[in-house]
Amino acid sequence: MTIASRRTAVPRGEAFEDMADGGQGIERKPLKISRSPSLRQRSFSTLAVKSIHTMDLQQLPPLTALRAFAAAAQAGSVVGAADRLNVTHSAVSHQLRLIESWLGCKLFDRHAASVTLTDAGRRLFASTARALDDIGRVCAEIRGQRPATALTLACPGSFMLQWLIPRLDDFEARHPQVVLNLQTGSDLGRLRAGHIDALVYCGRGTHPREVSEILLADNDIGPICTPAQAKTLARPRDVLSHALLGTESYPAGWTIWAQAHGLDAARLRPRRSFGQWVYMIQAAIAGLGVGIAPSVLVREELAQARIAAPLGFVPSGDRISLCVLRRRAQEPAIAALADWLGTLHGQPAAG
Repeated sequence: MTIASRRTAVPRGEAFEDMADGGQGIERKPLKISRSPSLRQRSFSTLAVKSIHTMDLQQLPPLTALRAFAAAAQAGSVVGAADRLNVTHSAVSHQLRLIESWLGCKLFDRHAASVTLTDAGRRLFASTARALDDIGRVCAEIRGQRPATALTLACPGSFMLQWLIPRLDDFEARHPQVVLNLQTGSDLGRLRAGHIDALVYCGRGTHPREVSEILLADNDIGPICTPAQAKTLARPRDVLSHALLGTESYPAGWTIWAQAHGLDAARLRPRRSFGQWVYMIQAAIAGLGVGIAPSVLVREELAQARIAAPLGFVPSGDRISLCVLRRRAQEPAIAALADWLGTLHGQPAAG
């Protein structure tokens, strides 16, 4: 369940109107059975009112407080819940205190930058999640549309520009009910705080227990250059006769590649260094030298013969993965995103 996706589907107010029919009676004619809309409406409304009368509405907490609780439980933080509901941090805190006071027990254990559910909170969230999903689905059906789920994905800028954005229309065509919002960055802290829903990670580190990592691809790297320059690169040591290009975001690139080929890494010092992969790739296309880049970031350029990789690619020891909170890994929208990002192993984007 994604609370952010219910902003337009779940009512903000705490009251609802009784929609009982106000008809004034049924017109009767001799030897004819009336099938007027007011009869059907009256019958349905009578049943609806009787059903409502079986509910003890006094047993329900304030619905605004319930929504704040569900958002905080899903986001794992008060700040994350405030972002999802488009309200202030203090407003969410107030609603959480209200529902805890109403129930007479704690629903969360508070930490410096996060909240975790107590046993009572877990029981309430399991029921609340189902109920709010049902409400959102029915409201969307009444309005004639399926509910959309908004996900915020953070990833390195070069990955976003070189791989993700050119393929975004494919994701939207396959999953039209998932709205993918993009941010640059690789801070796991924002994921744990609930500011983002998922994170594309490139590295070899370990993650906290609450973070689930879904492997997408190994991060292979190799020299890239213009097709004309590629004719002069028959062996790994041939790169020594060219101006080398590197990046500040991955300064170990040439060292890792040199070690894989038994070369002296000290001799492979870049003449030019760029802030991100995307700039260095453009420099290589312009013929400014031989760059070192991940294969996943240059598939388009290789397919279009804008650049060449005459010496192939070698494993860097890093991995490209999707990180999500473990408790949310099975959510349909997140699972769809993970499956789609698995096309890292597939073909270049069309176009």
